Amino acid sequence: MKTRKIILLSICAFLLCVCIAQGITGSISPVKTIKTDADPDTITISNSNSSVTLTHKNNYWYVGNNNYIATAAEVDNMLKAVKEIKVLDKIGKFGSALDERYNLTDEKATTVIATKDGKEVALLRIGKTSSTGSQTYACINGKTDILLLSGNLTSIFGKDEASLRSKTIYTIEEENVAAAEITMGTRTWGLENSAKKGEKAVWQITGNSPKVDLDQEAAQAWIRNVCFLNINSWIEDNTDLPANKLTSFSLKTTGGETILVDIYEKKTGNDSQYIGTCSRTPHKFDLTKYLTEKFTKQLDELKTKAEA
Repeated sequence: MKTRKIILLSICAFLLCVCIAQGITGSISPVKTIKTDADPDTITISNSNSSVTLTHKNNYWYVGNNNYIATAAEVDNMLKAVKEIKVLDKIGKFGSALDERYNLTDEKATTVIATKDGKEVALLRIGKTSSTGSQTYACINGKTDILLLSGNLTSIFGKDEASLRSKTIYTIEEENVAAAEITMGTRTWGLENSAKKGEKAVWQITGNSPKVDLDQEAAQAWIRNVCFLNINSWIEDNTDLPANKLTSFSLKTTGGETILVDIYEKKTGNDSQYIGTCSRTPHKFDLTKYLTEKFTKQLDELKTKAEA
């Protein structure tokens, strides 16, 4: 074999090896993932201006010290962020001029501590986000490396107590409603499910209102509507309740719980404010007129079409 041909074949073999090596190294992900199997029961978020603590108890996450239930979606995002940290790159060392550049100083950083039974699960010192907004500069678990992490952690943990309070007072599965009742003034009416367990609901009228020919589909639609209560906003606990109680509502579940909702109306000129209380929370809340209307339903609205 001629020398020239041997050289060309050698070069081709070398290039093939290079390509194979690049293919192998290129397929290796540069992302380092730090995971924990522990499920935190406390998350504390603090910065130079404030501190807020989330606590898990009785199957719910609460925010602060006043028994406000936390928004589930917000907590889920936080749990995912502390249980699986994706490191994209190492930028430098904490304690240098980079602290100021990446908002990791005491004045600008956000510190997140997640614990389980009092033991630390994760510690994040969060700085600024990258120019794309999809990565965050941070230090983790007390180490001095400044890292570029996947995700906008500033957005996930940049919450105050008020923004973390859930605006859902209760949510009940439709099939778990046994009865519902409205009292307005001296008149009371309600619906009670007379069907056997597992069968399609059959609603019967209760209370002292004049009986009507009940539209079962309309009745079920109303039950579906009162299965949940989402409020407009929380108000101060020391707010005086208006003298005018607009309506009292009760929802009985098949599990034996009775949820009570009272709504008061405060009139100022032609405007009305609706203030509510509920047995599910010790706190008062504000409702829009639209939210109030399902608890001031008139029985006549559930008549069959023929009777209506």
